[in-house]
Amino acid sequence: MGTSRIIDIGGRAVIIEFDRKRIKNINVRVRRDGTLYCSMPYWVSFAEAEKFIQSKSKFFIKALDEVSQRHEEDEDLKYMDKEAVERLKDLILELIDLHMPYFAARGVKRPSKVVIGNYRSFWGECMNKRGIVKFSTRLAGKERELVEYVVVHELSHFLVPNHSQSFWDVVAGVLPDYKVRRKILNGKAVKR
Repeated sequence: MGTSRIIDIGGRAVIIEFDRKRIKNINVRVRRDGTLYCSMPYWVSFAEAEKFIQSKSKFFIKALDEVSQRHEEDEDLKYMDKEAVERLKDLILELIDLHMPYFAARGVKRPSKVVIGNYRSFWGECMNKRGIVKFSTRLAGKERELVEYVVVHELSHFLVPNHSQSFWDVVAGVLPDYKVRRKILNGKAVKR
């Protein structure tokens, strides 16, 4: 059982659970509840572990902010109205219709089933052998161009089931600016 302490990281009080283990290095991870977990070698003092964490304070503050934002998004999803999800499905079907001629010309059949669900681990998923595409309700409220990127991404998997260069070439053939859209969707770029 670990020892919990509250320390100040960049002006923020953060709970950290310290756990001594038979390891060589200090390892720290951000938990989904906004606390930190630090596993540390038996020979490292708490002061040394805290000093290590403080030396990476910018990284941990950013990671804690991301966890907090994800938690807020989860709360928003709980209260998302059915209309928002229905609008998302309509948009996805519209975008599939828009891009199917490109894929049909390459031998791709229209998806047999489009599923919208509360998926946290992906924006979209293609089950190419079964002809099913799945999309996360987290796309509701996202800009059309971002939803379009996810739709094209999943349709491209009907041609190339992996993320090889061939796959990205297919995506680029439809959306030359896919890299920018992907970065915006994943929160790694400033909106244009």
